[in-house]
Amino acid sequence: MVIHNKKLKKILIIRLGAIGDVVNSLVIHQAIKKQHPDVELHYMTLDAIAPLLENDKDITKIWTIENARKKDMLYIIKKGLELRKEHFDAVISLTNSTRNIILNICSGAKKVVKRDKTTKNKHAVRVFFNSGLKLFDDLKFPNKVNLSVKQSVCEKIYEKIKSYPRPYIVLNSGGAHDKEREGRIWRQDYWIETGTKLVKKYGGTVFITGSKSEREAHEALLKIPNSVLFSGELSLVESAALYSFSDLFLSIDSGPLHIAAALGVKALAIMGSTSGTECGPFSPECIYIAPLYKCAPCRSTKCNKKKAEDITTPCMSTITPKRVLKKIEKLNWLKTSVV
Repeated sequence: MVIHNKKLKKILIIRLGAIGDVVNSLVIHQAIKKQHPDVELHYMTLDAIAPLLENDKDITKIWTIENARKKDMLYIIKKGLELRKEHFDAVISLTNSTRNIILNICSGAKKVVKRDKTTKNKHAVRVFFNSGLKLFDDLKFPNKVNLSVKQSVCEKIYEKIKSYPRPYIVLNSGGAHDKEREGRIWRQDYWIETGTKLVKKYGGTVFITGSKSEREAHEALLKIPNSVLFSGELSLVESAALYSFSDLFLSIDSGPLHIAAALGVKALAIMGSTSGTECGPFSPECIYIAPLYKCAPCRSTKCNKKKAEDITTPCMSTITPKRVLKKIEKLNWLKTSVV
């Protein structure tokens, strides 16, 4: 039986990516710290993701792996040997990749705990939390994961957007990288129709966000009235600051969705091949819409029902702008109406 071991004083959590998984895994150290405030907690992730954690007061030290060198095993060994000097009592290793195994061994930790393998019908946050339970059986499961952004970053973004009228609606439509996960893509014409009708009904400003690689695809969304394109202009932590000011965050299943949920933002997720029960936003302030399709969620990266001429998968086409707009109206999140 698992025991909340008082001998565990220094613990390292390793999750290099992806963004959403890193955010959801924050439940581990936050739950441990609440019950065992004297435990020293470290976190290792990719250098591109690390800035998201810099305002977390429960983390003693953030360790980073350079994204460009994550496949360089000699580099990984060197980083692992750096960990060894810390004399960790335990490592919570949240993937079973070769690099994680090397880091686990090189760290010299007395105990290595791996991610809970029972994932079906369990939210990712619950799965990560269960990994922490392997070390401490007295942890209490929260109703949300907490993330915060440095005040200086928030002030910088506020200066950038303060002249735009509210409400602030942030659209996170994804882009090029989603082609490998086609069941998450929502039709571009649906984004445009939804954004346009929201502005006509509620006024305000639509902020379009994403990476540099997505910017070209996102330019089409500028057809939405009162829209501003930020894709490729903001860093990850600056994007998080922007999300924190939003009155509505509308998104596909993605890392930014989980950032918004952890920030306490009102978010509506458009789910497709991934399960809302397992991968949806984890927050009382968030909700998701699932496809009206019998095979969804299939949890697959490719759809065998999608034809070459189809814009998106059949299941995602069942989530129409009408359904999304009706849900937003029912939630009453956007109260400033221009009608």
